[in-house]
Amino acid sequence: MALGIMVSFITGVLILGAVALVVSAARRRGAAGIDAQTVRRIFQYAVLYWLCVVVAIGLAELVGRLLGAEAAPWEDDSYQLAQALAFVLVGLPLAAALGWWTRRRHRADPAETASPVFNVYLTLTALTSLVVAAVAVQGLVFEALDQGELDADAAGQLVAWGALWFGHWLIARRALDSERAMPHLLLGSLVGLAFAVTGLVMTLGTSLDLLWRPRAITRPIAGLAQGGGLLLAGVLVWVRYWLTAASHLPRRASWLAYALLIGVGGGLIMAIVAASRLLWSVLVWFLGDPQDATPAAHFDSAAMDLAAVISGALVWWYHRAVLGEFAAQRSEVRRIYEYLVAGIALVAAAAGVGTILVALIEAATPGIDIGMTTVNTLLAAVTLLVVGTPVWWLHWRRIRVAVAADPNREVTALTRRIYLVVLFGVAGVAAVIALLMVGNTFFNDLVDAQLGAATLRSMRYSLGVLVASAAVSAYHGAIFRQDRNTAVAGHTAGPRSVVLIGTDDPALARMVHQATGSRVELWERTDVNPIAWDETSVLTALSGHPGQDLVLTADEQGFQLMIVEPRR
Repeated sequence: MALGIMVSFITGVLILGAVALVVSAARRRGAAGIDAQTVRRIFQYAVLYWLCVVVAIGLAELVGRLLGAEAAPWEDDSYQLAQALAFVLVGLPLAAALGWWTRRRHRADPAETASPVFNVYLTLTALTSLVVAAVAVQGLVFEALDQGELDADAAGQLVAWGALWFGHWLIARRALDSERAMPHLLLGSLVGLAFAVTGLVMTLGTSLDLLWRPRAITRPIAGLAQGGGLLLAGVLVWVRYWLTAASHLPRRASWLAYALLIGVGGGLIMAIVAASRLLWSVLVWFLGDPQDATPAAHFDSAAMDLAAVISGALVWWYHRAVLGEFAAQRSEVRRIYEYLVAGIALVAAAAGVGTILVALIEAATPGIDIGMTTVNTLLAAVTLLVVGTPVWWLHWRRIRVAVAADPNREVTALTRRIYLVVLFGVAGVAAVIALLMVGNTFFNDLVDAQLGAATLRSMRYSLGVLVASAAVSAYHGAIFRQDRNTAVAGHTAGPRSVVLIGTDDPALARMVHQATGSRVELWERTDVNPIAWDETSVLTALSGHPGQDLVLTADEQGFQLMIVEPRR
């Protein structure tokens, strides 16, 4: 079940990544790029993708049968064989013919190779086959260690889907440069990381369980085999995609987003959530009301929680080390990471404040505890505060230091504005819903002439949400007013409009707009290889031209600024 959920999640991420690639390509090319040729390519590569999948399914079935696989009791064996033969004998010639014609098109027209649709096809086909092949590796290891036998079905899948992945990996390596290959390599790295971390948690958690409560594990080899298979598959994919390829890519926004948000942020959040669960179970056992009589039963999930803490901390530490000096740079990706983690930790701390109120109301009013007892509720609040408050304060303090160092740029940053607006929105919606529930409970008991302590107890969760939302809104309302005053005081007159002609760097365009308040357009040069934009040099070049229209170009020699007069 867990493996199925993980595979479904990874498949969804791959589809979303491919869609994001299409949208990004369409935005870069503009509306004029969607023409008849693009529509033809979409149908061409969609059919080719579908044929590749069909052939891989049929070939996996046939190879599995050759290795001794048998149909399940509820399946029609002759139908499965006929379907596999049709998929291979009909689908393979069609796929080969379409692939041959596609290759001829690529040789005749370089625009075919440069097409974003071709990039999406390569990425989606390679990653689809990669996920299925990785699952097959896990099945082979599990069956070999648990039963000492060969899983013929998994072996057939590994042969068929592995061949499909390898072929498209080679094509992608030859056809895509580092910029266009980045989505493929980063999404593949994500697949490997997800498999490897899940396998590490399962393997390490099962091992700790065997040390802690060996009699409670009925099939220890099965647990170790399942986790070990996932770990092996994930490590193989991660080494191929990240360690030998993606880690050497240019440090562009998408690379930094993967390393910061998924690597550093994801690892940190994973460790925090698991540590919270573990801390709460310890507090309940020693200070609260444990529901289980024995430590082995009470700490049933403690081994997995501890394994998740270790794994999350390892992922966080590794990606922090890989980032190195980039982690210290004040980029928009870093802002997203800091505000995201601060927001998550703030929600946890605010939930702790609300849960304290819930526990106090439970202790002061009569009623029957359903679920957690009052003491356990209070310990849950303490856990949320102990875990959430330090994490929020650490990241929020870094944000405050950055604001103090460069207030005008920081308070106008898009990420900060979104953070404040989202917090206000979430807190406002939660407060409105909680207030409606409080009013409904109050008037219901008022109409029934049953107002009393029981009414207050019935409203405890809504009141907790209301208090937590009010605290978050009050603090960040003060921050919002302070930001507005800082932005007004620090506003300087900049150019009326700026056209940047050079490398494609949307983050720089947003930074220039935030720093100058100008209308900014970014045009990518294709006639030369321009130098990379430098934020300090660009802002220096644009300074001292209030109300003017500027064009800044970049080529091998450097930057050139022109003052222009737009046609009226």
